[in-house]
Amino acid sequence: MDKGTYIVTGCTGYVGNVLTKKLLKEGCSVRGFARSRAKFERVFKDEAPQAVFGDISNKSDVDGLFEGDGPFYVIHTVAKVSIGEDSAAELEKVTVEGTKNVAECCIEHGAKKLLHISSTEAFAKGYFPDSELKTYIPDPAKARTDYARAKSEADKIVLDAVNEFGLDASILMLAGVLGPGDYSNSHMSQVFIDYINGRLPASVNAGYNDFDVRDFANVLPAVFERARRGESYIFAHEPDKINDCLAVISQMTGCKRVPTLPLWAAYAGLPFLYLTAKATKKRPLYTLAALSSLKERADFPIEKTKREFGYRPRPLEETVRDHVNFLIEQGMVRT
Repeated sequence: MDKGTYIVTGCTGYVGNVLTKKLLKEGCSVRGFARSRAKFERVFKDEAPQAVFGDISNKSDVDGLFEGDGPFYVIHTVAKVSIGEDSAAELEKVTVEGTKNVAECCIEHGAKKLLHISSTEAFAKGYFPDSELKTYIPDPAKARTDYARAKSEADKIVLDAVNEFGLDASILMLAGVLGPGDYSNSHMSQVFIDYINGRLPASVNAGYNDFDVRDFANVLPAVFERARRGESYIFAHEPDKINDCLAVISQMTGCKRVPTLPLWAAYAGLPFLYLTAKATKKRPLYTLAALSSLKERADFPIEKTKREFGYRPRPLEETVRDHVNFLIEQGMVRT
């Protein structure tokens, strides 16, 4: 990989920490941006990047990442990930304002490359990408959820910086992320934990499209080298169902299978889940936004990503097994 300083925002997050560790393994000089010193120390033990701590919505904190002569290569992973339980104001502050700050700092400091981590959730309602993603134009007004709207607005900020200032930036659209490295306890990790610990009352007859974050990390050098200015790329696998994942975990652990509900029954249970989450002050098992995602088409085209970067997603069973073993190793679930 080219010499320079590789900046990773959200270096302790799920995607961020896996990519940071890949860059370190490649021998790169890495500078990570994080909020929590305690989490930073938990995620990075034997080998850690240079750390800058701050708030992504504060431009002066982001500016502190660009010290020295560079050249700077940036991976922007910070976003408020939500299945509908967070406020629109928080999504705006972290995802939208944070991306605006990163894009402006990249322009001001002459960053050589910006890889902006986005989500397939950002696709507008009624839109499905063509095989080369030539038709993707962020349209926040047609977003299905507040989270999708924030991600779409962030994508628009990046593409505006490309078109108006010539920033060399590419958008990487991620489907559902699985695999070792989830120190943040994402929604799917919580589903796995609840299932193993006997707290998952039922599953739903639906799913999305999940891929292994390690398969993304494996081709990161190729992405830096070959991703084209202003273009978008999808990292995904193939459509799956939640029950596909639970079946693997059942084989691993001997956990009994739980009942499967049709989606209409899941919708009927939303008021109960909302009241329970409010009373216990815990994240709900699912939300209206989460169910909306499960209904969407998820056979995303990845031919472009395979052809240009050599991306090859591994079998879902291997990913789920390694994901669960990671949760066990970290003490996040009882054996």
